[in-house]
Amino acid sequence: MKLQNPILNAGLVPLLGASRYVLTLAALVALWWFDARLMNRGFDANLSLIKSLGNALDGSGKVEAALRAFAAEKMLLFAEISVAVWLLGKALWWLIGLPFRRRAAAKAATPAAPNPAADLAARMEARSGPSLKVADETTGVRAER
Repeated sequence: MKLQNPILNAGLVPLLGASRYVLTLAALVALWWFDARLMNRGFDANLSLIKSLGNALDGSGKVEAALRAFAAEKMLLFAEISVAVWLLGKALWWLIGLPFRRRAAAKAATPAAPNPAADLAARMEARSGPSLKVADETTGVRAER
Protein backbone atom coordinates (compact mmCIF):
# COMPACT_ATOMS: atom_id res chain seq x y z
CA MET A 1 0.00 0.00 0.00
CA LYS A 2 1.43 3.34 -1.04
CA LEU A 3 1.17 6.09 1.55
CA GLN A 4 0.23 9.48 0.27
CA ASN A 5 1.70 12.51 1.96
CA PRO A 6 -0.16 15.72 1.06
CA ILE A 7 2.83 17.84 2.03
CA LEU A 8 5.11 16.03 -0.40
CA ASN A 9 2.43 15.94 -3.11
CA ALA A 10 2.09 19.72 -2.93
CA GLY A 11 5.45 20.19 -4.65
CA LEU A 12 7.46 23.37 -4.42
CA VAL A 13 4.60 25.72 -3.66
CA PRO A 14 5.05 25.69 0.15
CA LEU A 15 8.80 25.98 -0.28
CA LEU A 16 8.43 29.04 -2.50
CA GLY A 17 5.97 30.67 -0.11
CA ALA A 18 8.18 30.01 2.90
CA SER A 19 11.25 31.27 1.10
CA ARG A 20 9.49 34.60 0.47
CA TYR A 21 8.96 35.09 4.19
CA VAL A 22 12.53 34.09 4.98
CA LEU A 23 13.78 36.54 2.34
CA THR A 24 11.51 39.24 3.81
CA LEU A 25 13.03 38.69 7.25
CA ALA A 26 16.50 38.76 5.72
CA ALA A 27 15.64 42.03 3.94
CA LEU A 28 14.38 43.52 7.23
CA VAL A 29 17.58 42.50 9.02
CA ALA A 30 19.71 43.87 6.17
CA LEU A 31 17.74 47.13 6.19
CA TRP A 32 18.16 47.46 9.95
CA TRP A 33 21.86 46.57 9.76
CA PHE A 34 22.79 48.98 6.99
CA ASP A 35 20.35 51.86 7.51
CA ALA A 36 18.29 51.72 10.70
CA ARG A 37 17.15 55.32 10.22
CA LEU A 38 15.40 54.39 7.00
CA MET A 39 13.60 51.57 8.79
CA ASN A 40 12.56 53.92 11.61
CA ARG A 41 11.27 56.42 9.04
CA GLY A 42 9.19 53.60 7.57
CA PHE A 43 7.81 52.79 11.02
CA ASP A 44 7.00 56.48 11.60
CA ALA A 45 5.27 56.81 8.23
CA ASN A 46 3.20 53.72 8.94
CA LEU A 47 2.39 55.03 12.43
CA SER A 48 1.10 58.31 10.99
CA LEU A 49 -0.99 56.31 8.51
CA ILE A 50 -2.42 54.25 11.38
CA LYS A 51 -3.17 57.42 13.36
CA SER A 52 -5.04 58.99 10.47
CA LEU A 53 -6.90 55.72 9.84
CA GLY A 54 -7.78 55.43 13.52
CA ASN A 55 -9.04 59.01 13.67
CA ALA A 56 -11.11 58.50 10.54
CA LEU A 57 -12.74 55.35 11.91
CA ASP A 58 -13.11 56.37 15.56
CA GLY A 59 -12.57 59.82 17.03
CA SER A 60 -12.03 58.51 20.58
CA GLY A 61 -8.72 56.85 19.72
CA LYS A 62 -9.71 53.29 20.63
CA VAL A 63 -9.03 51.92 17.15
CA GLU A 64 -5.64 53.64 17.06
CA ALA A 65 -4.78 52.24 20.50
CA ALA A 66 -5.77 48.75 19.41
CA LEU A 67 -3.71 48.99 16.23
CA ARG A 68 -0.70 50.27 18.14
CA ALA A 69 -1.10 47.51 20.74
CA PHE A 70 -0.84 44.92 17.99
CA ALA A 71 2.22 46.70 16.52
CA ALA A 72 0.43 47.30 13.25
CA GLU A 73 3.08 49.74 12.04
CA LYS A 74 5.72 47.01 12.22
CA MET A 75 3.44 44.47 10.54
CA LEU A 76 2.65 46.97 7.83
CA LEU A 77 6.36 47.51 7.13
CA PHE A 78 6.82 43.73 7.03
CA ALA A 79 3.95 43.47 4.52
CA GLU A 80 5.42 46.25 2.39
CA ILE A 81 8.82 44.57 2.25
CA SER A 82 7.12 41.23 1.59
CA VAL A 83 5.36 42.71 -1.44
CA ALA A 84 8.66 44.14 -2.68
CA VAL A 85 10.33 40.73 -2.29
CA TRP A 86 7.39 39.09 -4.07
CA LEU A 87 7.59 41.54 -6.99
CA LEU A 88 11.35 41.01 -7.24
CA GLY A 89 10.82 37.24 -7.23
CA LYS A 90 8.17 37.48 -9.96
CA ALA A 91 10.47 39.62 -12.09
CA LEU A 92 13.33 37.14 -11.66
CA TRP A 93 10.98 34.20 -12.35
CA TRP A 94 9.85 35.91 -15.56
CA LEU A 95 13.41 36.72 -16.64
CA ILE A 96 14.64 33.19 -15.93
CA GLY A 97 11.72 31.64 -17.82
CA LEU A 98 11.95 33.98 -20.81
CA PRO A 99 14.37 31.84 -22.88
CA PHE A 100 12.23 28.76 -22.26
CA ARG A 101 9.07 30.59 -23.35
CA ARG A 102 10.85 31.83 -26.47
CA ARG A 103 12.01 28.31 -27.26
CA ALA A 104 8.50 26.93 -26.79
CA ALA A 105 7.03 29.66 -29.00
CA ALA A 106 9.59 28.99 -31.71
CA LYS A 107 8.90 25.27 -31.52
CA ALA A 108 5.15 25.85 -31.82
CA ALA A 109 5.68 28.16 -34.83
CA THR A 110 7.67 25.61 -36.87
CA PRO A 111 5.56 23.48 -39.20
CA ALA A 112 5.19 19.80 -38.46
CA ALA A 113 7.44 17.36 -40.28
CA PRO A 114 5.86 15.90 -43.40
CA ASN A 115 4.35 12.44 -43.18
CA PRO A 116 6.48 10.18 -45.40
CA ALA A 117 3.69 7.64 -45.90
CA ALA A 118 1.22 10.28 -47.10
CA ASP A 119 3.92 11.79 -49.31
CA LEU A 120 4.66 8.39 -50.86
CA ALA A 121 0.96 7.75 -51.53
CA ALA A 122 0.62 11.16 -53.21
CA ARG A 123 3.65 10.51 -55.44
CA MET A 124 2.39 7.04 -56.41
CA GLU A 125 -1.02 8.44 -57.33
CA ALA A 126 0.54 11.24 -59.37
CA ARG A 127 2.64 8.71 -61.29
CA SER A 128 -0.09 6.15 -62.00
CA GLY A 129 -3.17 8.34 -62.18
CA PRO A 130 -6.18 8.27 -59.91
CA SER A 131 -6.80 5.10 -58.00
CA LEU A 132 -9.96 3.06 -58.15
CA LYS A 133 -12.75 4.27 -55.94
CA VAL A 134 -15.30 1.88 -54.60
CA ALA A 135 -18.79 3.15 -53.91
CA ASP A 136 -21.27 1.16 -51.90
CA GLU A 137 -24.77 1.33 -53.31
CA THR A 138 -27.90 -0.61 -52.66
CA THR A 139 -27.64 -2.22 -56.08
CA GLY A 140 -24.10 -3.44 -55.51
CA VAL A 141 -20.49 -2.35 -55.61
CA ARG A 142 -19.30 -0.32 -58.55
CA ALA A 143 -15.72 0.58 -59.45
CA GLU A 144 -14.94 3.92 -61.06
CA ARG A 145 -11.83 5.07 -62.77
